[in-house]
Amino acid sequence: MNFNLSKRIFLLSLLMTLILSSCHSQQTSPENIVTTDCKQGSTYYKISQLQGKQHRSPFDGKQVSCVHGIVTAVDGEGFYLQDPNPDDDPDTSEGIYVDLSVYVNVKRGDEVMVASGTIREYNPAGLNENSLTVTNLRADSIEILRNNQPLPEPIVLGEGGRTIPNQIIENDVKGNVGVSNALFDPDEDGMDFFESLEGMLVQVNDAIAISSVNSYNEVFVLANMGRNATGLNGGVLLMSEDDPNPERLLIDDAFIAMPEIEIGDAFTSPIVGIVSYDFGNYRIQPIEKLVYESNNLLEELTKTNLPELNERQISVATYNVKNLSHSESISRLSEIARQIVEELRMPDILVLQEVMDDDGLLDSGKSSAAENLEALTSEILGLGGVEYRWFNIDPENNQDGGVDGGNIRVVILFRMDRGVKFLSALPGVAGEEVSLLGEGQDLHLSLSPGLIWPGNSAFIQSRKPIIAQFQFMEQSFFVIGVHFNSKGPDGPLFGDEQPPDLASETQRIAQAKAVNGFVKDILDLDPEAFVIVAGDMNDFPWTEAIQTLKGDQLENLTDSIDGNQGFTYIYEGNGQIFDQIFVSKPMSKKVKELHVLNINSVLPANDQVSDHDPVVAIFDFGTYE
Repeated sequence: MNFNLSKRIFLLSLLMTLILSSCHSQQTSPENIVTTDCKQGSTYYKISQLQGKQHRSPFDGKQVSCVHGIVTAVDGEGFYLQDPNPDDDPDTSEGIYVDLSVYVNVKRGDEVMVASGTIREYNPAGLNENSLTVTNLRADSIEILRNNQPLPEPIVLGEGGRTIPNQIIENDVKGNVGVSNALFDPDEDGMDFFESLEGMLVQVNDAIAISSVNSYNEVFVLANMGRNATGLNGGVLLMSEDDPNPERLLIDDAFIAMPEIEIGDAFTSPIVGIVSYDFGNYRIQPIEKLVYESNNLLEELTKTNLPELNERQISVATYNVKNLSHSESISRLSEIARQIVEELRMPDILVLQEVMDDDGLLDSGKSSAAENLEALTSEILGLGGVEYRWFNIDPENNQDGGVDGGNIRVVILFRMDRGVKFLSALPGVAGEEVSLLGEGQDLHLSLSPGLIWPGNSAFIQSRKPIIAQFQFMEQSFFVIGVHFNSKGPDGPLFGDEQPPDLASETQRIAQAKAVNGFVKDILDLDPEAFVIVAGDMNDFPWTEAIQTLKGDQLENLTDSIDGNQGFTYIYEGNGQIFDQIFVSKPMSKKVKELHVLNINSVLPANDQVSDHDPVVAIFDFGTYE
């Protein structure tokens, strides 16, 4: 070996020693890392600095460099990064989502340095949509420093950790959260609380499910067995006028397979996951398998106990049967028929919402539902039930809302084997308005069934109220079936616009005013008239729409519901009452009892035949005061 070659080998060995020394230095002291891209003199940014104490990053749109952290989870487009050396401010998040513009094979537990990138506030619902944004770091250059590092300790939510706000979502903003300079208040406001944890690992101890798994493979839970929840009743979290229950925690399946969790199930191991936001909700994405056990609450909640009726009593029910169609699913129609026979005990009068036309989702231009209703009533009879007849007015094609071609409508089924009779009149047709004839005990409808004010602009692209007149024990009574405008257009509780925009409410108030006006006309002509209004109101009992419907003329029987039955629908973990029955004050003297049958809303989505529960009122015509 010549001298020059020996010298080169020596110099190369010395260089490798210096490089290894440098690598050892950067592994043991991350804050003094020296890499190819992050050299001495580079600007280092902490994740908490990028997140800021607000909903949008103060660095939105700006280039940043040298962001250090531990990878906590990886998906198909990037990964979550969390600072293992947090600051002392709980209001600033230590986690962030890193969106990759270059391919890097990172794994959970990798310690990485994002050498350069751009901060952007990403709206998961689309530009200018009513959604909060998520702070992303669009990475251009990433270096993996070490593998298999311990993950940062998760933040405990609830007892022994950070207290979850349990009543207020946001009370400091009027307008758009993203551009507001209002107080950022994680101690009181649920929205700010979850924002302060965006992208971070959290832990939920002793969780209990307050919903079954929905159609999106999500489940809602409470921490600490619900001990600090404000609306928990009988295992269901009930929404109230002043409490939207921000303590609800949405658990989704981004990184795990979601098991068939049922309402009331208790989690026997902590839920550890990452806080994210999408589809109008903050959510926890577990990174470990969910471990839970059943409390058999579902069996208890779905029990029904309707009494046997005597010869002086009748039952009237309302049930949203969710796009009922024999052509779409005969098995679902059969199960609804079974429910009517076995659970509802074949009410004398049954007001159904969302009955589709004969060809279901096919947009054929036809709107008749005769075959569909024949299939339902035949199935009821075949299951050992009674013969039902129906009042139905086919809508004009695609003029009553719902899915195009479906032509959903309100239908009144009735049985005549227990003494109920209908007062005969010509049936109405679509667009034809019913009127009142006579007065006092001779008051009757010009059409039966008829439609209440179908030309009113309040009912554009919405179901028209149907009315029919019946008689029992020689006493006449009116039944009005309604299905008010959907809340679908309303803003989400955790949306960017605060307070949430109630875009659908104006039309619903107008619909309620129209129905109340017709009830008032009935009572003006017969102050002792018996009137029942039943249906899916698509709103809560305390809202302006429902109070408008009620007015001074009607009583809402929902007000008498026992607390643990105070829901007919579970939406995003909140038990709510949409399906309601109202009666005129003279008719209220006949009310014996009211029952909510929670036979759908508490079930896993795959087991539901409808997302609504039926409500049954029992009237005693032998009762006089």
